[in-house]
Amino acid sequence: MVDRTEADSLFKLKSPTSKSKADITDATVREYLKEESDARTALTNRLRAARLAREAEAPEPAAPKRRSPRRAGS
Repeated sequence: MVDRTEADSLFKLKSPTSKSKADITDATVREYLKEESDARTALTNRLRAARLAREAEAPEPAAPKRRSPRRAGS
């Protein structure tokens, strides 16, 4: 059988913990920074994909011709 003290503690509603202003601000800033980071990562990935596609379509530049070294005039 369930003891009365166990039943009281088992079904007792716990009040939500109050958060300080610092905790609320910290959570808000972390969320904002995560959104910025995700947006920056998405932009980087999109730009990288565009650069790789452009490089794949463009012909490779011709190698520059080597000049022979000049001899000292005699």
